Amino acid sequence: MRTFSRPLLAFVSTIHVVACSTPSPEPAEDGGIIGGCKLPYVGDPNAEMIVDVVALGPNGKLQPVDEGSDVTLMFPPQGGRVVWVGVRARNVNPCGVRLVGALRDPISKQVRLDSRIINLQIASDGYGQSDIGNIFTFTNIPVCHNTWSSQDLMDLPYELTVSLTDKDDRKVTKVSQVIPRCNEPGQISQCRCICDSDYVLGMMCADLLDAGHDDATAPFDAAED
Repeated sequence: MRTFSRPLLAFVSTIHVVACSTPSPEPAEDGGIIGGCKLPYVGDPNAEMIVDVVALGPNGKLQPVDEGSDVTLMFPPQGGRVVWVGVRARNVNPCGVRLVGALRDPISKQVRLDSRIINLQIASDGYGQSDIGNIFTFTNIPVCHNTWSSQDLMDLPYELTVSLTDKDDRKVTKVSQVIPRCNEPGQISQCRCICDSDYVLGMMCADLLDAGHDDATAPFDAAED
């Protein structure tokens, strides 16, 4: 049996911990968009919390998400495609809420999700909502490049789960079937390429289009004809 010195064992243990752990630290309560939040309570603290799910659509418009709704696969700053899902809520403490969004492939049951802590913006109608001018107040569910789903990530039904938990530990979870769509102007060809079930990392469409050239799918599309 091979033996190791204690210093070497300690070093190996340290490497093992670093390699296997994936910490996700909580945002600081005294800094960033969370710190110093003094927004008033939205609605009645004694009433049931009301949560409506919304998503950013083409041209950055806010769209309601119900059973069977389309959701747009959006081109984010980091590349690929995401579903930007947020909420509108009443009877909620708007400061430091936890927002979680997940998209599930109904065939393989694989899931992609995003979780974040945000302050809700107070809308003119009295609802607390994700800020349409700040994408970081929406869950950024990373779905394409499609290296995880067993089917196309567009034009087929997926299960969307969204939950909102406020600082008083009141929680609402909404589950609905949605249909992701490649309908963002100027990004449709690229979207359909990298969200296809047959997509493989390194395909030409991914290399060229993430640089912002939407017509660069031409060689890929021609090759499929």
